Amino acid sequence: MTVAFSPTVQRQRMLRALGLQPLVLRRAQPEPVMANASPAAGKPPQATSVANPAAGKRLPLIVLLPAGAAGDPRQQALLRAALTSLPIALQRAPCIELSALREPLPAADAYLVLGSPTMDALDGHVPPAAKEEACVVAADAPSELLAHPARKRALWQALKTLRARHLQTTVV
Repeated sequence: MTVAFSPTVQRQRMLRALGLQPLVLRRAQPEPVMANASPAAGKPPQATSVANPAAGKRLPLIVLLPAGAAGDPRQQALLRAALTSLPIALQRAPCIELSALREPLPAADAYLVLGSPTMDALDGHVPPAAKEEACVVAADAPSELLAHPARKRALWQALKTLRARHLQTTVV
């Protein structure tokens, strides 16, 4: 009597016989990074989703983007990959283009500011008291990160700072 095994069953048996434990990388599907980018191609981005958070509730992180970053798929992929290295609460952070924002930003525990023009524009959109309490971390614009891969180190350092800050605020 011949018993047919699937290749994966044979592979599993062979690996166990060799004393190896096969591991499987599981990844959760990340939520869409761009809070202001609409899924429909023809619709303009909307930045009104974070303007009115629940009363008394601070957002853990807000990502501020330079103009045009929300529409470029390569920049979105870079931001999505960067944000997946953060804790789950920070991965759901809204990404907002400051050029599309018309009202002040809500208070947040941390702001990740991408691009020097965005950093300059931050003062007009965040109240000074909220900015003093928050952790403001800056990195290069996503377009510059894609053009010069060596600059990604500053982005990873900024993400490291955000992770440490988040752990401090959740433990305390």
